[in-house]
Amino acid sequence: MSEMHPLKAAEAVVRQFLREHEIDPVTGDLLEEYRAAKRPALGKHGANVRYALQVLRVVGRVVWPGIVAVIGLRILSFPLSQGWNPSIVPSPGTSLLDAVILVWAAYHGAKRTGRVITGVLTSMVTACVGFASFFVYAVVTQPSLVMAPLTTPFVIVILCVLLIIAMTFAVVAGATGAAVARWRHATMQSAV
Repeated sequence: MSEMHPLKAAEAVVRQFLREHEIDPVTGDLLEEYRAAKRPALGKHGANVRYALQVLRVVGRVVWPGIVAVIGLRILSFPLSQGWNPSIVPSPGTSLLDAVILVWAAYHGAKRTGRVITGVLTSMVTACVGFASFFVYAVVTQPSLVMAPLTTPFVIVILCVLLIIAMTFAVVAGATGAAVARWRHATMQSAV
């Protein structure tokens, strides 16, 4: 029975995006479905994929507003002239409006679960989608960029550095939004 467990990382992630009273019922239901139905029917790898998809659904319920907002920002900002949305750091995903979206997404996530880590993770997921959407746009408008990592391998290093900058920015914005959510929750509790 010990090998009848889903991915530990997926289980840890799902716990961070659930309210305290939801953790045991939801993770219990997912584990029961994994063991009783999915593992025998789909095998280990198929059941793990199914479990991971279920985890993504739970995460998606928390992060979707931020993702919609950041994709909307990308769609609106690409045709506009440079300079209307100043970048705090000269890197994709670090503009002033990105900061507002990430702080708001983190606030939403932390408010939903009551945990700061949820806010930070929500901000990071939102930033990853925003970062990816920037590069999808770049590749669509400049198809030659698809081959750039193969012709100039150092491009991979540059992309990794840009991603680290975007994730650091997301952690700072996420911690800010989550801290505001916790502070607001504490002040509302003391007022009651």
